[in-house]
Amino acid sequence: PLKFEEALHSYFAVSDVREVSVSGLEGTTYVDKTDAFRSKSQPDEPLKIGKETDQVHLNTTATCVISDPLWNRRIVVDKTGSNTTVVWNPWSEKSAAMADMGPDEWGGMICVESANAAENAVTLEPRSSHTLGVTIRVE
Repeated sequence: PLKFEEALHSYFAVSDVREVSVSGLEGTTYVDKTDAFRSKSQPDEPLKIGKETDQVHLNTTATCVISDPLWNRRIVVDKTGSNTTVVWNPWSEKSAAMADMGPDEWGGMICVESANAAENAVTLEPRSSHTLGVTIRVE
């Protein structure tokens, strides 16, 4: 058997990350990589970004919706073969130190990744296969 983690890194342009919300993760348990990998629970409300965010939401197959009221649109992230969703934004301090991101670009992006990570890592038996997929649409 082969055990591995995987993620489709989907970076989305948004009007202002402080104004968007991500629904579909309500009530999930996540690993907060910005807080010593502590396990936390997402309240029963859409996720809002107000600081550096690197969350690994476990045991969820739900479709996520990024609501962007300033651009009057919703980005729907529908996944298959995925039991983890990662939400990431580097915020200002980390972004300033990144070679591949301008110091102010953090405000116009959010990453919502379809993944299998941590306790949701995939174990692939010999002569078997696994497919991870995502369908993204804008409404």
